[in-house]
Amino acid sequence: MLKRLACYLALLVALATLLPLGSPVDAQEAKVTEGQRLAMFTKPAVVRIWDGYTGVFQIGDGRESVIYGGSGSGSIINPDGYILTNAHVTDLTHQGEDKGREILLQVLVERIAQRANVNPRDPDVIEYIRNNTRLIDFQHIHHVVLPNGESFPFEIKAFGAPVGQGKDVSIIKIELKNAPTLKIGDSDKIQLQDHVTVVGYPGAADTFDSGILDKKSSLEASITDGKLSAKKNTADGAPILQISAPATHGNSGGPVLSDAGEVIGLLTFRGDTVNGQEVSGFAFVVPTSTALEFVKTAGTTNQQGLADQRYREGLELYWDGYYSQAIVKLEEVKRLFPQHSEVSKLITDSQQKIAEGKERGSMLPWIIGGGGLLLVIVVLLGGGLILLIVIMKKKKKPATAGAPTASAPVPAPAPLSPGQTLPAGYGIHPPSLAGIGTGQSSLPPVGGGADKTQVVGAIGGLNTAPVGYGSVVCTSGPLAGQRFEIRPEGLYIGRDGTLSQIVINDSRVSKRHVWIGPRSGRVAVVDQGSTNGTFLNQAGSQRITEVILNPGDTVIVSEADVARFQFQK
Repeated sequence: MLKRLACYLALLVALATLLPLGSPVDAQEAKVTEGQRLAMFTKPAVVRIWDGYTGVFQIGDGRESVIYGGSGSGSIINPDGYILTNAHVTDLTHQGEDKGREILLQVLVERIAQRANVNPRDPDVIEYIRNNTRLIDFQHIHHVVLPNGESFPFEIKAFGAPVGQGKDVSIIKIELKNAPTLKIGDSDKIQLQDHVTVVGYPGAADTFDSGILDKKSSLEASITDGKLSAKKNTADGAPILQISAPATHGNSGGPVLSDAGEVIGLLTFRGDTVNGQEVSGFAFVVPTSTALEFVKTAGTTNQQGLADQRYREGLELYWDGYYSQAIVKLEEVKRLFPQHSEVSKLITDSQQKIAEGKERGSMLPWIIGGGGLLLVIVVLLGGGLILLIVIMKKKKKPATAGAPTASAPVPAPAPLSPGQTLPAGYGIHPPSLAGIGTGQSSLPPVGGGADKTQVVGAIGGLNTAPVGYGSVVCTSGPLAGQRFEIRPEGLYIGRDGTLSQIVINDSRVSKRHVWIGPRSGRVAVVDQGSTNGTFLNQAGSQRITEVILNPGDTVIVSEADVARFQFQK
C-alpha cells in the first residue's frame, strides 16, 4: 500500500514540474511610452478658440448671411480658466464690435460686387450697397471650446501685438474652476536640435467638413513633433524660435512642449510660401520668456490644481495596472472638473480590465494560464500526504480493550442546545481553537466550571458553523425590506450589475458606489469615490470615506438619500 502511494505521489510531482506557471503580472498592458504619457497629460488642457462675427443683412426684399472669423489654439495655464494664446487669434474681439460690423459690410460688398461683376473698391459701389442694406442681426463669436465639446465665451485679460512685432501673445479667461493646466517652462534652456511637441487644432485636419470624419473629430487635438531648428529675432529685436514640427493655420496659439511636458512657447506664424505653396516644417514660436510678461499683466499665475494632481495620480495607477485605485482618483477628478475630456473613458476602460481579470494581483490570468491546474495538483499532493500520514498512524496505534470495531462505529453526540454542557467523555481541551471559524482562541467557560464548555449549534462536539459577519437591511429606497448577508469578501452597492452585488438603478448612484465588508475583524463601509457620496446615519452630514460600523448604524447612499441600509449583527 505504502509503495503504491509513494509511486502515486512521485508521478504527481513529476506532472507538476512540467506545468507552465501563469503570472498575474503577465496580464499587464504593454509599457507606456514617454510620448503617450506626454499626450495624455497634455490633451485635457489644450483648447480650440473661435473669434469672429456673423450678421444678417436686409437687401431689398431679401436677406443675406455673412460670417467672418477663424479659429486658433490655446492652453489653460491656471485652474480658474486663464488661457495662453496668440494676439492674432483674438484680434477681432480686441478690435471691438463696431469694427466687426464694418468688416461684415466689407465682406458683403465684396460678394455683391463679384456677382454684379463690378469693382468692389469703387466708392460709388460701396456707397450704393451701404445705403441699400441694413444689418438686422449681429452676433459676436468669442468662444473657447474644451476638448469635451463644451463652449465658453472668453474675455481678454492681456493683449500684445499681432504677428510681426514679436509680442503675439494674448491672455484670455473663461469661467472655470479646477480646470486642467499645463506648466510653463523656461524657454531659455532649450537648445538647438532639442525635441519638441506641438499640440493644437490645425485647420488642415478639419476634414469633417467634407463628410469624411464625424463632427466629434473636431474636438480631438492633433499632435506633431520635431526639433528646434533655430533661434532668431523679429525685426524689432524680440526673440523667436524656429521649429521643424509640422504646423499650419489653426495651430496658432497652441503650446510647444519640451520632453518634460512643459510649455516652452506658442505657435505664432509659418514660413513664407515658395512658388505660392505653403512649405511644412518651418514654423515660428513665441518663447515663454516673452509670454510670461503677459501672464503677469493679466493678474494671474501659472499653477496646477487638485484636479491635475488627482488626474496624474489616476493615470499612473491605471498604467501600473491598479485599476480599482485608479477609478477612485479618476472619479474625484470627475467631481472636481465634470468637463474633463479623458476620465470617463479611462474609468470605463478600467472597469473593463477589472472584469477581464487584468487588475494587478488578480488571479484570473494565473488560473487561465496554467496555475489553476497546478493548484489542483497541489491539492491532490496534499491530500495524498494526509492520507499517507493517517495510514501510518493507524498502523502504529495499539489496540485497546473495548475499542470499537469497523462494524460498530461510535455515533457522534446529538447537537447541543444553547447552555447545554458536554457529557462526560467529550470534554474539549485544545490549547487553541483558532481556525475553527470562531475568531476566538478558546470557547468561554459556563457556570465557572473549568472543564465545561458551552457549544452553540455544535455538531459532534465542535462548532463548525461559518463565521457570520451580519447583514444589511434596506430600510428605504427601491430595495426596501430586503436583507443582504455580508460575505467574507464584502458587498458592493452600485448602479452597475456587473460591478455590484446590490444594484440600485438610479442615476444618482455611481456604478460602484460603496463597499461593505469585513475589515480587521469588524465590518466597515468604504465609499468607492462615488459622485454623490456616502453618509452615515444622517443625510446631509459629512461624506464618509471609510468607517467601522456598529450594529444599528445606517449607511445612506447618495446625498439625495436614494437608499438606506441598516447594519445588523
